Amino acid sequence: KTLYTLMKQLLTLLIGFFWTATVYADCAGAGLSVFPNGKSINQNSIFVLTGYAESQHVILGLNTKHAIYLKSGNKKIKLQVTEVCVGQFYLTQAVLKPENALEPGLEYTMFIDSLPEYERFERYNRTTQEYEQVSYTVVEEIDHEKPQLSEKPKELKKTLVYYGCGPSIHVVFSNPAKDISDIIVKTTVKNPETGKETTYYIEPEGDKIKVGHGMCSGAFVFDESKHYEVEFSFMDSAGNLTAWTGDRIMFTKPTEQTDYKDE
Repeated sequence: KTLYTLMKQLLTLLIGFFWTATVYADCAGAGLSVFPNGKSINQNSIFVLTGYAESQHVILGLNTKHAIYLKSGNKKIKLQVTEVCVGQFYLTQAVLKPENALEPGLEYTMFIDSLPEYERFERYNRTTQEYEQVSYTVVEEIDHEKPQLSEKPKELKKTLVYYGCGPSIHVVFSNPAKDISDIIVKTTVKNPETGKETTYYIEPEGDKIKVGHGMCSGAFVFDESKHYEVEFSFMDSAGNLTAWTGDRIMFTKPTEQTDYKDE
């Protein structure tokens, strides 16, 4: 019996090891991305920097191990970390605010010092099909208007797709927010059974907000519990926030028995 138990434990460890190795074989080991995604920003823009997998260490070390700032010629503006959100599946992010006002007409490039050798802080230009520095041109506008909501978000569907290294699982909600600037959604999911609560900023996909995770990473993981609740606060790229009011939206996680639609 003892030998059987040991063999069973060893088999479990081996399965876990090979599963992890397979995930890392099919998924990147690191990655940094930044919101907003466009080339131009307002004078009062904020930024959300996201680190995936090994790059989460960079997020947690901003302005201690890794200075982060904007630079235009000999002008340098430090970016202050105002909030850190730790996702549930290989994602961590920081909300950043410039220490000083941005000057209209200037192009600023974002820099992070002392990055590990494996780290690449660039973004892909779909037009040129090349990677380039993270740069923004500041326009004349100063945005003080909060995102406007025509109604509250509603659940649209559940998605569950199995891949070789694990599932992509989401509950999809409508995105009723409108704004002159890009929008990111401060999303808080709570498990009422355990009391566990996680907050993360999600970039909507057009008129949809996807709550869950993909094969390699994601903000939210659904555990053994079936029931959850969620609230959405809408923030634009100038930091104007339309906060959630009232009761949270109750929902159930996608399951194999759920009448779901593929993504």
